[in-house]
Amino acid sequence: MKRFTVTIMLLLILCSADLMSGTFSLIQPDDSWTSFDKWQHFSFSLMLTVQSGYALSHNAWVHTDPDKKTLMYSAGFSLSLGMMKEIYDSRRKPNGLFSWKDLIYDIGGTACGVFILKAASS
Repeated sequence: MKRFTVTIMLLLILCSADLMSGTFSLIQPDDSWTSFDKWQHFSFSLMLTVQSGYALSHNAWVHTDPDKKTLMYSAGFSLSLGMMKEIYDSRRKPNGLFSWKDLIYDIGGTACGVFILKAASS
């Protein structure tokens, strides 16, 4: 699951030529670690992971192993939306920003969601 997620994230970054035009920078002085936006990224990723994992494991039409496929699908869905949001933010304005810090909070929220789903299925 980790290799798949990392591969998808790298492909999204490398395939997007607009990100390499200057808005894609590792140094982002205007982006704070403690802004309200970071809490929104964390909580939305957490909620999305838990909700999608619950929906996948409790619907009759989805026959998945809750410990493996459900976690993989719900985490992948949450991380994909977080990555798409950052790509959208970088293209939205002339000086848009692809925020690595937002993405880190998305990953943290997704990881907490996976932890909750694992604890609930035990």
